[in-house]
Formats: sequence, C-alpha cells, structure tokens
Amino acid sequence: MFRFKQFVIRQERCPMKVGTDGVLLGAWAGVRPSDVRMLDIGTGTGLIALMLAQRTEGICDSAAGEGELPGGVHVTGVDVEDVAQARENADASPWGGRVAFVQCPVQEFAPPQRFDLIVSNPPFFVDSLICPDAGRTTARHAVRLPFVELRDAVVRLLADGGRFAVILPTDEAARFIGVCRGHLLLIRRTDVRTTPRHPVKRVLMEFVRADGKAAEKGCAGTCAAASGGGVFVASGDGMSVAFGGGMSAVSGDGPECSELVIGTGEHEQYTPQYRALTRDFYLKF
Repeated sequence: MFRFKQFVIRQERCPMKVGTDGVLLGAWAGVRPSDVRMLDIGTGTGLIALMLAQRTEGICDSAAGEGELPGGVHVTGVDVEDVAQARENADASPWGGRVAFVQCPVQEFAPPQRFDLIVSNPPFFVDSLICPDAGRTTARHAVRLPFVELRDAVVRLLADGGRFAVILPTDEAARFIGVCRGHLLLIRRTDVRTTPRHPVKRVLMEFVRADGKAAEKGCAGTCAAASGGGVFVASGDGMSVAFGGGMSAVSGDGPECSELVIGTGEHEQYTPQYRALTRDFYLKF
C-alpha cells in the first residue's frame, strides 16, 4: 500500500507497483481548464488517473448535482490487465464518481468521444530479455503494446487540439520520437536526472497530432499549465520556459525543453524543483 496526501494506492494484485515514473508523469502532464475528458493508457493501479482527478478539482463545477460529473471532467483508465484494484482505489478516493476503468487493449478501445488529454507510462523494454513473470512482462515489455500501436491509438483517440503526455527511458524516448514522426508532434520535453552528476534517465514528453489543424491548436499562442507548483509557460513565438524554478530557452520551431533533477546527491535529499512538482501528492513533501 502506498499513501499519498489525498488518496491511497493498494497494489498487491497489480504486477507493477507505484514508482517514480508514474508520479512524475501524473504531476508533470499539462492539465488545462479545457481538458474535461482524460485517458490513462496502461492505468495499472490507477495512480495517474487519480492524480489527474486530484489536479482537476480546481476546475470542477461545484454546482454539479448529486451523481453528476463535476464540471463534466472525467478520467478513464484503460488496461489490458484486470482493473478491479484500480477501481477499488478510485472508490476509496474523493473522486470515485468521475474516474472510470475499462479492461481492454487500447488498440480495441472505442469510446464515444475523443480525449482532450491522454497520458501513458507505457511498456518500454524493446530488445531486452523477457521476464518470466507474465504480468510484469505485459507491464514493462513492449510486447502487447508496441510503440507503433500506442502511437496509432493516441492519434485515433486524441481530440483536435488535445495533448498526449508520456514518460520513457532515454533510448526508448528516441525510438518513440522516431516512430511518431509525421503522426505526433513533440511540443514539450523535460529530461530527468536522478542527481546532478547522473546522466538523463527518463524523458517526459508532450505531443499533439501532427496534422496542421491540431498542431496549430497545440503550439500557437500562449498557454500556462500548473504542475504541482512548477509552472510551464509556452509561446509559439519562442520564449522562456519556467519549470519548477528552472529556466531553459525555447524556439518557436521546436519543443519547449527543460531539465528536472530529482535528488541533490545526498541521502534522501530532494531538489526544490522536484519537491515543487510533487508536493501536492507525496506525504513527505
């Protein structure tokens, strides 16, 4: 069991447990006031779906009647594995009424409407040896959800102007960017280091559909998204990005880029940027 500030994740029946990757993605993904339909691909324990539900509390319509979805905001988690424990976690949280779970391969998932925001902490081991544990193989090896099929599902399920956020190790991130070329356009990227002296271990990425209309909606103009205390400000004209207190130059022709360092290098000492990003969730922050 993993306790967060506003909810608890039980995970004894889930192959993959709560980890830093999921928390990073759930806190980092850009949630806009217009994002009312959200999808978590490979939801597992339901962690990221619940983080998104918590983050949308401020944009919910408090006047919604009993049994109604506040402000129309709704989060769906889809997974090829059993979602019963994710459902139990949601029911025990303050947002069970606006989080739904579907056991289904995302390749076959056919909802009535597209999504404003899609997130995924997907299987990413492409060339490594297969784990003998079938559940962990499904969760961590790109066997049942190859990158091409994840890309196609996102393109099919993403609304016009919608965004897709994903976290991957550095090598797999490069593969995925290549797979997405011509289909999804990378507009925001944060490289993650465990400490200042370690190389980049993870890459957080945000995409829009690469067709002209969606890309224009996704990139043009100025937008702001709060991420657990870190602030992201982007402009199609090229400007600075402030993320958790760090600054990086951006160009209107490419993605807004930044870097996040998790720890200082001292035992259990975390950087102000990481604390700011995750402080709404972790008990210790």
